[in-house]
Amino acid sequence: MTWRIGASTGCCTDTPIEPVLDALASAGMPGVEIGTPPRHFDPWRRDHVDAVRARLAATGVVPVSMHAPFGGLLDLSDPNSHHRAAAIGAILNVALVLRELGGRIVVVHPSDVPRGPDAASRLSHSADSLQRLQDACDAMNITLAIETPLPHLVGGAPDEFAWLLDRVGDRARVCIDTGHTTLGRQWNAFIAAVGPRIVHVHATDHFGQYDDHLPPGDGTIDWLAIGASLRALRYDGWLMLELRCPDEPIGTFFRRAADALASRLGADSPVGQAT
Repeated sequence: MTWRIGASTGCCTDTPIEPVLDALASAGMPGVEIGTPPRHFDPWRRDHVDAVRARLAATGVVPVSMHAPFGGLLDLSDPNSHHRAAAIGAILNVALVLRELGGRIVVVHPSDVPRGPDAASRLSHSADSLQRLQDACDAMNITLAIETPLPHLVGGAPDEFAWLLDRVGDRARVCIDTGHTTLGRQWNAFIAAVGPRIVHVHATDHFGQYDDHLPPGDGTIDWLAIGASLRALRYDGWLMLELRCPDEPIGTFFRRAADALASRLGADSPVGQAT
């Protein structure tokens, strides 16, 4: 059992991915989650994909995962079937690009819509979309990691999220987000609902009101409790720092964040290097 600390490149949505990769490599980040904001990295552009492949090879950084595009019309719970098909198509394109780059985990949002009167139907649409994605990702040998949403969004309650996973089936796997789940004071409930399915962790802190994307220790999250929960599950995988765009140099910022995360998870936490 080993935990490897990496970082999301999508911290600065308006910064091209190449200098971010360079900064993360200089900070000693062994692996990354590739973000897909259009002004950061566009997985539909061959020149962007080729540039990232070359930069990864030059730096030796491992492309662990990729965060699928989300928001707007790219919502898996959209009542419009054409919009859902577009969202599914966008995620499958990301999965193909990630496989080409050598990664294996695609992180997806089940929905980004606030819970409302149509929550039940949106959950059903999301489940159907996720089932289709699961089948396709299985065929590509790619792991689909369904991210725990913010508490006010469709799927953001533990029982809703568990229902989605049940609909997708035993193959469903989870990316648990420390910020999303602790904002709703629901970390323990999510751990109880999804525990063994967790294959990926987004690590981020906050002050208790908004999804601030702070480095661990800069906010109010109880990281000792996070570490204890993951150890109890015998989690073996990556802890991806998913942080805001810093005011200081990116490499310095993420090195400090990685050191803070490692020191706050508990003395017996199995933090190691990439394998």
